Amino acid sequence: MSGPAALAPLPTSVIVVSHGRPTHLRLCLTALAQQDHPDFEIILVADPEGLQQCPDLPLKRVGFDVPNISRARNLGLAQAAGSVIAFIDDDSVAEPTWLARLTAPFADPNVIAATGWTRDRDGFRWQSRTQRITRQGLPRNLPTAPQPSLLPPEDGEPVGTLGTNCAFRATALRQIGGFDPIFAYHLDESDVNMRMAAVFPQGLTAVVPDAQVIHARAGSARRDAASVP
Repeated sequence: MSGPAALAPLPTSVIVVSHGRPTHLRLCLTALAQQDHPDFEIILVADPEGLQQCPDLPLKRVGFDVPNISRARNLGLAQAAGSVIAFIDDDSVAEPTWLARLTAPFADPNVIAATGWTRDRDGFRWQSRTQRITRQGLPRNLPTAPQPSLLPPEDGEPVGTLGTNCAFRATALRQIGGFDPIFAYHLDESDVNMRMAAVFPQGLTAVVPDAQVIHARAGSARRDAASVP
């Protein structure tokens, strides 16, 4: 990437929400600790068992024992000091270059959001690449290209930012009020994409193919063993 996006990434807060997945969370936090981003903090919003993981890491730890990802993310947002707010799920593992690549496009003041490409649990297949969110809240795949791209909303369809591999400009995310707690588990990020597109119709979303995580899609109270790959 050349131009403004090649500048040093902005100070970033990475928010991880965890509930009932201590083993996956340990791996996620270990990978985050190895990121090559020069200026970031990690905010962990988790249940009591989750808060005990990786005690040697200098995290901001926020206790929250309710299975509502939007409320948990908003608690993390309230503690975030970064100019950019990134999100990754507790059952995902980020490549060491993930955060620096994901946040570099925010050097362009027109960029309000960013997303990377997310691999499925085997590390080879893709779970999500470049998508838009339809007016019905469903993902629509776009043609893929290996280079980063900056895309505005189009015909009422924002670029989709998968919740386990995304970032937002802090001022923009706070301006729309963060996440809507009515979305306790699913479509929370799609709702944010739709509201940000409405408030910032000229705002750009960066799609960064090389900003990659592997998503285990682990089981939970809302996704039983039959729904786990």
